[in-house]
Amino acid sequence: MALPYSFEFRSVQPAGKPVFAVIKTALSRVKPEIINTQMLQKPHIGINGGFFAADNGYDNPPTGLRAISYWKDDTTYYAYNGTSSNPVSRKTFVSYTDSSNVVRATYMYASNLNQVLNLYPTAKAVIGGMDYNRDSWGSGTLVTAYDLAAWRTVLAWDSSYGYMIVTHGNSVTIPQLKSYMTNIGLDPVNSIVLDGSGSTAMRVVRDNQVYWYGSPTHDRYIGNMVRVYGIDWFE
Repeated sequence: MALPYSFEFRSVQPAGKPVFAVIKTALSRVKPEIINTQMLQKPHIGINGGFFAADNGYDNPPTGLRAISYWKDDTTYYAYNGTSSNPVSRKTFVSYTDSSNVVRATYMYASNLNQVLNLYPTAKAVIGGMDYNRDSWGSGTLVTAYDLAAWRTVLAWDSSYGYMIVTHGNSVTIPQLKSYMTNIGLDPVNSIVLDGSGSTAMRVVRDNQVYWYGSPTHDRYIGNMVRVYGIDWFE
């Protein structure tokens, strides 16, 4: 069976590391999916998604999403980067249908879904993330999530494809991540950083077998994921 995606490892040159696991699929197949559970409980192919609140710890379902997650044909979605009472303008992926009925992708800074739909009324997918700017991650001498190395998850795109990416075997800082995206042939301008550290996970099928990449474990409860639309793989 022909799969609607391809998979490869891309390594930073000339050192050959760190290594990134990359799923490449058509832009029309980049779909956010609210799951509120562990990725291992789902048959989907893809990566972990945006930020969420885990007031009861990571061994329990999230207490709320904190990043926009919208798919045109789904009735369930989350409409804010942050919360409804404290929305935050963040870099947000948007796929939409153009006047020729071709799916395109772009980004904008948005705090809520309505801002996106006002500019892109034909939006197909909207996924909230972060950029690579230090100020977006916090303030102070040390911004832990930005300055310290961690496993990372990225959604990138070009004119035709989406790239679902996780670090494999290495942890990196956000400044390093930006540089590495360029090194492996992607434009960091056309990408968003998703939730990372212990949330970073990729589930992919290769040679009729399920493989996991990202953080050493893939049992964290997360709010949503970014998946390849049109395929599920049951074990």
